[in-house]
Amino acid sequence: MGFSDADWAGCPDSRRSITGYCFFIGQSLICWKSKKQLTVSKSSSEAEYRALASATCELQWLTYLLRDLQVDCIKGPVLYCDSQSALHIASNPVF
Repeated sequence: MGFSDADWAGCPDSRRSITGYCFFIGQSLICWKSKKQLTVSKSSSEAEYRALASATCELQWLTYLLRDLQVDCIKGPVLYCDSQSALHIASNPVF
């Protein structure tokens, strides 16, 4: 299970957004990251979408790592995001 979030234009100097995510196995935190985004996002939706994309890449890597370590996952991975607009962008194949 993972959580993704972004702070739009969180850096007062460069106006770049801050991406953050964390992942759990059960109740145990196994991975987390907070990093300034490489580009300036023009909207909070764009910043949240970039954070969601970054978290998705990390989640895919963790899934492959667990498979290589022969850890069986009963449930599929779940990634939570608090931005409805980012979720709509991610679910639309045109975007």
